[in-house]
Formats: sequence, structure tokens, C-alpha cells
Amino acid sequence: MDQGPNSSPGLIRFFITLPEPVDIPDGYVWQENYDHDPEGGGIQQFVHMIFMQSSGSSRQQGSLAAAMESINRVNEHPPNLEINDGNSLTGQYTTVIASTLNDRNIQPESQWVSPQDIPIEHDPLNRCIEEIANFLRAYRAAVESLCVVPTYERIGPIIPFQAGEFTPLEDADEDQAGFRIPKWGDPGALMLENSNFSDIPPSGEITSEDEGRIDYFRSLLGKGNSLFLWKERFVEARKALYREGNYGASVTLSNTASEVLLDALLSLMYWESGKNPGDVADVFAEGRLARRVKANFAELLGGNWSLDGTGHVADWFHNCYLLRHRVVHGGYSPSRLEAQTALDVTFSLSLYCWDRLAEKRKKFPRTALITIAEEGLRKRGKWCRFIQDFSRDVAPVEPSWRNDSQAWRQDMYNALLAGN
Repeated sequence: MDQGPNSSPGLIRFFITLPEPVDIPDGYVWQENYDHDPEGGGIQQFVHMIFMQSSGSSRQQGSLAAAMESINRVNEHPPNLEINDGNSLTGQYTTVIASTLNDRNIQPESQWVSPQDIPIEHDPLNRCIEEIANFLRAYRAAVESLCVVPTYERIGPIIPFQAGEFTPLEDADEDQAGFRIPKWGDPGALMLENSNFSDIPPSGEITSEDEGRIDYFRSLLGKGNSLFLWKERFVEARKALYREGNYGASVTLSNTASEVLLDALLSLMYWESGKNPGDVADVFAEGRLARRVKANFAELLGGNWSLDGTGHVADWFHNCYLLRHRVVHGGYSPSRLEAQTALDVTFSLSLYCWDRLAEKRKKFPRTALITIAEEGLRKRGKWCRFIQDFSRDVAPVEPSWRNDSQAWRQDMYNALLAGN
């Protein structure tokens, strides 16, 4: 934001209600000063915070009201039968009034694709959110509180704000707020670009096609099938990124999803190849994923499984696998863009696995039908006469592939744990 030589610098304050209340005194003040001078006029950047406590209808009140409405409906009571006022629940809310210089300065050709990607030196809202998070991280460590640390994705989705101007006081202490506010503007509301609409379902209604898929995945879940677990970890990684803003957890979950998928696919192919579980158990030893990706997948499925250079596998290895090690073992906090990339390369890796398996469907017809099935083979133009005949003539007369492969996988892990 450009300032004239005699104009007062812009100021903005956001009214951010935290996802959960924190036990901090009403009116508590905290300020963090930064080294840089965004205005070039000797005004140090800062974030000034005031914690405000309030009470009202609790978050559980709506849930209880919905349950009571359901009771009324199934018992055919009048729809206006409500909860007795004496049973009403109240809750506490913590709102942080976070003030900072209004210095947002984003160039049209910016590389940031989402508002939460903008660095704090360029965006006042992200600066305030990060400082609130940093304060609560320090507070949590100091008093061992179990409070939730807010992120862009966890707050909102509507943030009230006010813009204004202030004049620094010449005799103010360097470490204090030291300003006079001539005027605050009218309140406004900022709509955040996130998925934190907790009162609205994040996806559409179930269709007739979905019901068949639910039956399929429920069956996998009941058998403890790893194909279900890979999909569940992938969905959890998306939730951590888009709804919680927990970028580190999203990276680790993305990597976990890819590891589960790769090991599940490899074990299926070994099972179908008739390998003795004990003979190949050592291949699945912990810490050897990169080795089996380079060697075993290339041998069985062909294609490019190199961990270096370009390609789906190399992208996954550098942008998810190695990043996860930095997060877990080095305490690294990834950016949203890094977490998004980790998620993207994990999904691309899964598609590459299915594409290679479709190419090798005649070598591994059972594995192909268990995983990508007719729908996936048709989508890739691989629902050929061989696989149709195999599905019609062989599959119905053989024992359950899922049960048999699951038993093989369990025998393999038993041999691995036994050190055989």
C-alpha cells in the first residue's frame, strides 16, 4: 500500500474467534514487533492482540436441538416441540482482536495460488493468524494446555475487520504499542477461501452409484484390507490440508497413504505370482520402501520407477517421501504449497500404479480385477477379450481372491516379524 509523505500509515484489525476457547484472561494483551519497516518511514511492523472472552449458545446446543428434532419426527410429535429452556447449554468463546499495518502488496503475476500461501510480510491477515498461532504454541508449551492452534483453514469462514489510520507517538517506548488512532472505519467482513463450513456437509448426497461403492469399501474395511486403508489415509491427508490447515500432518498422511498403496499392490502381485510369503517377507522390511520401489516394481510392472530425474515416481520421492522425513525427523514445518504438492504427487503416483497394472493385466489379471476392476480397465481402454473371459470363466470358480490374498499378506507379515 502506497503512502504519501504526510499521510498516516494504514492500520487494520481483525476480529478472529478461535476454533476453541482458551483459558486466557479477558482483556489480555500481547504484542510482537518485527524487524522490517514496511512503510519505509521508521514504523516497525507489529501484531497487537487483545484476547476477549464471551459466552453464548454452546456448539453442542445445535447438536442437541437436532437430536430432539429427530425424536419429534420419528415419534410424530409436533415439529415445534423444542428443548426446555432450563436445559439450554451455554459455551465460552475466545475472540482475538489482532491489529497490524495494512500493508498488503501482491503483484498480479504472483506465484501464490491461494490466499493462505501469501507470506506474512505481504499479507496482514496471514501475519495476524500466524502470530496468534505462534502465541498459542508458546502458551500451550508453557502451561501444557491441550488447546487447538488456529490456522487459516480452522477459522472463519467470515472474519469481521476494521481499517483505520494511526499516528505514532514520538515519546513512546520502542517496545510498546505507542500510537494514537484518529479514526476507525466502518466494520467490514472478509470471506476466507477455505472449506471450514462446519455446519454444511463438505460433499453432496449419496447417489445410487455411491451405494455400490459404499458396499465395496465397507467390505474392504470389514476385512482390514489395505486398499481401504490407503484410500482412508489419502482422504485424511486432504482433510488435514483443506479443512484443518495442518500441513505437516497432511504430508505425513500423504506419504503413509502412498506406502500403504505400494505395499498392498506389491503383496497382491507376489500373491498372484505364487510366491511363498516367507521367501519375500524381507522385501517388505521397514525402511526399505525406496529399495523395493526401484527394484521390485520395475521388475513386475515395467515403466519408469527411478527415484531421480523426472516422472511420477521421482516427483513423489522428492516432494512427498523425502519431505515426510524432514517433517518427522527434523521437525520441519512445511508450507501449504509443499503440502499441496505432496498430496498431488501421491495421487499421481496412484494413477501411475493403476496405469502400469492395466498394461500388465494379462500378467496379473486377479490383481487388476481386485484393484481397478472393470470400471478402471474400461476407463483406460483395457477391458479386452482376455480380461472379460477371465472375469467370466475363472473368477467365479476360484476361492475368494480377497480372502486368499489377505491371508497371504498376513502370513508374510508373520514371517517378517518372526525374522524368517
